[in-house]
Amino acid sequence: MKKIKIAGMILGIFGVACIIGLAITGWKINWGPFRFLHTWEGDIKAIEKEYSTDCQGEVVFYGASNFALWDQLDEDLAEYGYTVQNHAFGGSTDEDLMEYADRLLYPYQPSVIVLQTGSNDYVNMLGTDREKVDKCVSYKKKMYETFHQNVPNAHIVIMSGLLLPGRSEYTTLTKMVNEELKSYAETVDYLHFVDAEEMTYDGFTYREDLFRKDRIHLNHTGELLWCEEYIVPALEEISLIAPDILSESSL
Repeated sequence: MKKIKIAGMILGIFGVACIIGLAITGWKINWGPFRFLHTWEGDIKAIEKEYSTDCQGEVVFYGASNFALWDQLDEDLAEYGYTVQNHAFGGSTDEDLMEYADRLLYPYQPSVIVLQTGSNDYVNMLGTDREKVDKCVSYKKKMYETFHQNVPNAHIVIMSGLLLPGRSEYTTLTKMVNEELKSYAETVDYLHFVDAEEMTYDGFTYREDLFRKDRIHLNHTGELLWCEEYIVPALEEISLIAPDILSESSL
């Protein structure tokens, strides 16, 4: 009987430890059942500290973890002559980007905003795929319009949602959202859609070699490929069609 009580106590302690661990994880990285405890304030303050609002008219990368984890983004783009700022914070959704735009976007008045979001916006969304796409795209349109109203001279580069081996169950949904955004961007002069679907998935096989162990986030090889074949060409295109949009401080 005594052994059963001890075993029960051990299991109880283990269970409490697991709950505490989940709570801490949810608080830190906006994940799991305790994601509601998470706050972005530490991430936001770190970005504000790193980049001065005196640096106006530059290229600002704004989005979720595949930008936020790109530690060498500034250096990699500098190789092509661009001065950029990385204002992304991992795990963010479009709603988060909208909420913090008055601190991380508008005060900097960037010449170009490079946006990257993806499956974070619908992994917890309920409804059919069609309903999820409609809701997601509707909010994105609202976001683009709001950004344009507050940074009217900026061109906005929309990076397609990446097709991720670690979230392959969302590949069809991501492709649907990408197609909707591509069509929409063709109707708006300040929007530029960049289709990078084939970079990670050819319709049969995922490029596992481009990802970290979690199979969700690009490794540096993937980041460099993304940069060279998709991001830089988009910036070059903007420079051609709107030569005054990228200020001298951005080149």
